[in-house]
Amino acid sequence: MKRRTALKSTLLGATGLAMGVSCSSKKGKKVETKLAQTTKRTMKKYTNDDFYVNGKLSAEKTLKAYQEMMDFYHYPMDKFLRDNLFISDFGQGDFVNAGMAGVFWHNSAEFGYFAHEIYLLPGQMIIEHKHLKTKYPAKMETWHVRNGSIYCFGEGEKTEGNPEIPKSQIPHVQVNNVLKVNQGEMNTLNRQEAPHFMMAGDQGAIVSEYANYHDNDGLVFSNPDAFFNNVLS
Repeated sequence: MKRRTALKSTLLGATGLAMGVSCSSKKGKKVETKLAQTTKRTMKKYTNDDFYVNGKLSAEKTLKAYQEMMDFYHYPMDKFLRDNLFISDFGQGDFVNAGMAGVFWHNSAEFGYFAHEIYLLPGQMIIEHKHLKTKYPAKMETWHVRNGSIYCFGEGEKTEGNPEIPKSQIPHVQVNNVLKVNQGEMNTLNRQEAPHFMMAGDQGAIVSEYANYHDNDGLVFSNPDAFFNNVLS
């Protein structure tokens, strides 16, 4: 039995788009050509050399990469996002493989809810971690893929054909049951305090996370050398 189920959503307007593409008129052919051009678009691929200057992660270079991804997906960067965005390589020095950007839209200890957006470049991994109970309940999470795709790693029997783990993280990964979650789909952590992580597909990912209050004191990385750093602060 699968340890969790992805909830699939039908994209609005898909039927209308399909009708436009199948139309035999000249207008239909133009739509078909435009769709084909859009489908062929691919996210830019990066290397660590694109992000580190003299061994130090560059705020300017990492921010530019995420802005390019947001432009690729026509995702707006509003003032709140610009002012509150964070970018981290978890102190691993391997940003292209182990890193993320994100924003906390809201995090309320008083009312116990949390709204988070996650930004991952192609193949980028949020390193394995878990959320433990503190004076607040252990955090439970649901991830909603807005753009691109992710691979959710969690507890359960090892699945076949898993994406390759970055070499910097192989010694510290405990879970290898993987579910691919595509645009418009959702997935939920199987239980509180379970180790987990996600990795972006080859077109990167923008993911909304819904959860109860995020207490930094309850965040524990499987890699003892990892820590949260924000290159933009």
